[in-house]
Amino acid sequence: MHYTTKAVWFLVFTLCIAGCNEAIEEDDEDKSAHRATSTESQLTRTTSAARPATAEEAFESLIEGNSRFVAGEPMHPHDSAQYRASLVNEQHPFATVLACSDSRVTPELIFDQGIGDRFVIRVAGNVVDDDVAGSIEYAVDHLGTKLLVVMGHEHCGAVTAAYHSYVANDMKEREPHEIDSLLHRIEPAMRGLDPSQSPEDQIAQGIENQVRAAIEELSEIPDLRDGLRDGRYKIMGAIYSLHTGEVRFLDEFDNDI
Repeated sequence: MHYTTKAVWFLVFTLCIAGCNEAIEEDDEDKSAHRATSTESQLTRTTSAARPATAEEAFESLIEGNSRFVAGEPMHPHDSAQYRASLVNEQHPFATVLACSDSRVTPELIFDQGIGDRFVIRVAGNVVDDDVAGSIEYAVDHLGTKLLVVMGHEHCGAVTAAYHSYVANDMKEREPHEIDSLLHRIEPAMRGLDPSQSPEDQIAQGIENQVRAAIEELSEIPDLRDGLRDGRYKIMGAIYSLHTGEVRFLDEFDNDI
């Protein structure tokens, strides 16, 4: 009788364990199915109506993303394996960003955007040369981006070097030819700085001047100028703050060039 009772309890215990395992497996399956459904739903939303269709919508998307970045609450959108796979055969970025190569200035993070959202060109001092112009023309004409942002940033090393080379004239060593050539492209932005201001304030003004100079140069390229005139896209200048993470846009949507 004693052994029979033990056998019964062993059977009950075994059945309970089996039932718990089955319940756990079903719960895991439900969670996996829910994750798959959520991912599929997100992918459907982000590939259709959520994508900005105008320059104004693109601007608002960048503003909202930067606000999340500044607040330390990024969403990291469009970074799933499924979304990445959906872009293998095509891309449809809604904005083009010309920014500095500085390692602290990463447009994808600063604007809290994901894979395929922006067409980004980065070069020291956000200078414009034929390669940069060609890349931007490709984004506007072939990819149909609606907004072009030229973004400088605080404490830009390239602009600072140009200031010391062309304004303060206190460069201790001559730069290699390639760097000197780059600084030469920034030199026009150093003209007209107020010598009564501190070097820091003059450099800050030079950084803004360099952004505006890049916009002016791009606006003089026939195809890009035509795109501005017929409203295919718009240009915005901006300055990124290394201290706060905030992007300050210089102008409104006034591109009647």
